[in-house]
Amino acid sequence: MLRLASTAVATALLALGALMVSGPAANAVVLDSTDITIDVPNAALSAFTGPFANLKIDLTSNTTADVSFTSLTNGGYLYMMGDGGTADLNVNGTYVLAVRENSVAGFTPSYKSNTPGNLSSFGNFNLSLNTNGGFGEAATTISFTLTDTGAPWATAAGVLTPNDDGYSAGVHVIACAEPDCSATAQAALSGFAAKNFPAHGVAATRR
Repeated sequence: MLRLASTAVATALLALGALMVSGPAANAVVLDSTDITIDVPNAALSAFTGPFANLKIDLTSNTTADVSFTSLTNGGYLYMMGDGGTADLNVNGTYVLAVRENSVAGFTPSYKSNTPGNLSSFGNFNLSLNTNGGFGEAATTISFTLTDTGAPWATAAGVLTPNDDGYSAGVHVIACAEPDCSATAQAALSGFAAKNFPAHGVAATRR
């Protein structure tokens, strides 16, 4: 079961978006969709074969978007996501965040906060979802819904905008060796990966 942020953390989130818990998303009509491959490693991951995760954004209305991060397997490793800076976006405008329950066999991911801030060498993101722990609470899929509280989004790509360093999405990667990746195994290494914004289009201008 997902756990909510503490009162102190939740108060700090009000400026950018609250963390709420919800069940699976209803079958909504998708107006536009974009797929983004997260493939730029930080120094800790530079020796590992990417890409590391896929990000899918489905625009279901001009003010709602369903977002899913999915781990990828490359170079003999499953790149799970967890711990601080688990899933990160630079959202185009103000938003409310509702996390959907995510799980993978043997692992028990739970989410404690949305704490915007710096992600390794990739700059600041205005959405940074954190799990309560490291490897044992890692996930292979992380899904949530964003509700726009500002000007409407015109496209799925327009849900994001580059941060000051030119990145729009990122993950905290926990590399787990295949084919024996399990909750009782040990992570080979953890690091961070991101996506340079121009590689997946230009965000819609917000007016």
